[in-house]
Amino acid sequence: MKEVINTVKIVAGVDFEVQQAPRRAGDPASIVANSDRLMRLGWKPKLNDLPTIVRHAYDWEKNLR
Repeated sequence: MKEVINTVKIVAGVDFEVQQAPRRAGDPASIVANSDRLMRLGWKPKLNDLPTIVRHAYDWEKNLR
């Protein structure tokens, strides 16, 4: 999670405060995103590096305003 937060800070050009808090009721204990199995079956992501993914998401969010 820290990698994603740091990448968002770099892409957005904003240093914001991050506050850690305990899990809320209903939050999963952990989340794992791994596409290795799908890629062995021939699937390939359109975007495969975190800065590019964050840039696309950030630009999309900015355009909503």
